Amino acid sequence: MKAAITFDVSEFKDKMDKMKFTPKEVKDVLGAGSAVVKTTQKLLVPVDTGATRASIIERFVSGTSVEIGPSTEYAPYIEYGTSNPNYPIQPFIVPSATGRSKARALHAMAFAINLTILDHMAKW
Repeated sequence: MKAAITFDVSEFKDKMDKMKFTPKEVKDVLGAGSAVVKTTQKLLVPVDTGATRASIIERFVSGTSVEIGPSTEYAPYIEYGTSNPNYPIQPFIVPSATGRSKARALHAMAFAINLTILDHMAKW
């Protein structure tokens, strides 16, 4: 079982292609949103030793997709809980990419897109 969120901007890719965004610029836009999700996960994860919080990283899986989550083998048990009442459900991954966090991530990506467009316009 894996515990991670995949953030994808393929729906914006055609618009970024029309503006002639470079692969690095697309990755920067994706990185702006994933930084919000990653930071939220680090804020929400329950901490015992700090290993799971320290293991939360971004992994770019394609030109338009990034996976954000911890790499500790027990992270899914934190997120989803177990049948043992001593290990309850303590979600931190799903909430990091939903609700207000999702809105903040989309806002960060929109801001990054706008900055890139302004940069392109300055070169015209």
